[in-house]
Amino acid sequence: MNILLVGAGGIAPEYVKALRAVGVQNIDVLARTEASAQKLARDWQLGQAFGGGADTLAKVGGKYDGVVLASAIESLMPLMSVLADIGAKKVLVEKPVALSSQALRTFIAAHPSFDAAVALNRLYFPSVELLREHMKGEEVTSAAFSFTEWVHRIDATAYSTLELARWGASNCIHVIATAFDLIGMPKALHSVIAGQDTISWHPAGAVFAGSGSSDKDIPFTYMSDWRSAGRWWLSVSTTRGRYDLMPMEGVTFTERGTVAPQTLMAPYSGEVKCGFEPMLRAWLAPAGQSTVVGLNDLAAHLEVIEKIFGYDAVA
Repeated sequence: MNILLVGAGGIAPEYVKALRAVGVQNIDVLARTEASAQKLARDWQLGQAFGGGADTLAKVGGKYDGVVLASAIESLMPLMSVLADIGAKKVLVEKPVALSSQALRTFIAAHPSFDAAVALNRLYFPSVELLREHMKGEEVTSAAFSFTEWVHRIDATAYSTLELARWGASNCIHVIATAFDLIGMPKALHSVIAGQDTISWHPAGAVFAGSGSSDKDIPFTYMSDWRSAGRWWLSVSTTRGRYDLMPMEGVTFTERGTVAPQTLMAPYSGEVKCGFEPMLRAWLAPAGQSTVVGLNDLAAHLEVIEKIFGYDAVA
């Protein structure tokens, strides 16, 4: 199998490690500049290295069994358009693909025969898979989650103005999409936003609280305060007790009527980025056996995020 990796930035080596872990050895790289592609190829002993971005992708993309788009957010939609035009069938694209639901819906409408798997690796965390298995055999009564960001640690110079202004889509989508993938998409959602204009690069707000009910009739709540302490976490309660993913790479369980949590899975500590290996296996699975998030699924997640953060549907 021959895979083309598009993008030579910080996440690219993680894809190389994960692709090799699932048995893919023939990996070429394409970047905007040939120098950056050659450096990645040299550092990781890859095959061919191409520069030229979208223009080169239009020429060579159709020769591969699969294409991974792991470049900057602003480049993802134009590169997907190229792949749609050349009829590419096996595409994995980094989240969030687009920074607004309308932009993605417009793309989908313009390319009705094209789809891509979205690289939401937290959906494939071993901890999330374990929780999913427990949920199948138990009555789920409620869920809660938080996507608190350590804004004082975010280097605003490393991201575009739009990417920062819609950080909920750029980054918090990891937690939010995982929560709703597990419990079902919201059929009712009430959101409260405070702290507008207190974070210069995220004027939409800094404190996000809300509640609702999913299409599986599971009540949920969320609370994230970017001006205080906190972290990403997810909890699911059943009639047996509460499952906590805090951090999200591990699972504890507190039985009903007790207060002492039991460790069901220690936080992941493998060499391959957590969730990447099972995510790639799902993407590479034969048609009909693949369990991935597609573009329509992602558009629905972006619409929910816009409600939670108060973003316009048009970025």
